[in-house]
Amino acid sequence: MNAKHFHKNLAPLLLSLGLVLSGQSQAGILTIDNFSHAQTAFDDGSSAGSTSDTVSALTGTDLSNASRTFIAQASGTASANTTEIVSGGNQLIISNDGRSAGGASILWNFDPLDLTAHGNAILLEVLAIDLGVNVEMVANGSSSSGIKTFTSNNNYLVSFSDFTNPAVFASLHSFRLNFTGPTKWDGQFRLLTTTTPVPVPTAFGLMGSALLGFIALSRKKSLS
Repeated sequence: MNAKHFHKNLAPLLLSLGLVLSGQSQAGILTIDNFSHAQTAFDDGSSAGSTSDTVSALTGTDLSNASRTFIAQASGTASANTTEIVSGGNQLIISNDGRSAGGASILWNFDPLDLTAHGNAILLEVLAIDLGVNVEMVANGSSSSGIKTFTSNNNYLVSFSDFTNPAVFASLHSFRLNFTGPTKWDGQFRLLTTTTPVPVPTAFGLMGSALLGFIALSRKKSLS
């Protein structure tokens, strides 16, 4: 193969290698919930308190013996103030109507597992979200991610190290999402999973260095 053809074919080969390596770093992910299991919780603001609903045999998850509880709490006292949580068709939808700035919580309970064997972060895929909505993740009922505010519709990624006690992920048995927000906020989500973030700029930087090295080597050989 001459140097011209070698240069032409090398870049795609390096790119393919980078994609393979990226796939390998993601290989151990675990799906907490793909929101395919249909469930609804609806709270009317005309009464104080909250409304909850639990499914005891959750599907659409890699967790063992998992249950899922929706807790909806509308704010205000008018019957037009409602908070609703709905899942199904691979979507989780949270909506607040009227003047409600209500809260929504999703709680999973399951057999203990070592989540660190599947990744080092939690990824929540966000389809749409009103800006200013807050979310808190709580692991094993006590280890908190802190309250974060959505500033865009990008996916929400939280590393285990961001939690107050990252050690709980070695034997995780419950996980909770707490959402709060301004009046009449809405959100749509698709998947909650573990992940290992891929340092894409670094990977492509290494591939670029390798490409330059191969080009220099081939030029040296062509001159000799």
